Amino acid sequence: MRQCVKDVRKYNFPHRTVVKWNALDNGIVAAHSLHNFKEKLDKWRHGDRTL
Repeated sequence: MRQCVKDVRKYNFPHRTVVKWNALDNGIVAAHSLHNFKEKLDKWRHGDRTL
């Protein structure tokens, strides 16, 4: 990921979310539906990291 020189790019959506997306488990990213993704993400966020 490239470093940003200007604050405008530092706070845009892709720059903020790439690190967080890459930290997710493959089981969350490869969910079969949006509902399933949200359920797994909530469990992961609230400390139940065993999927």
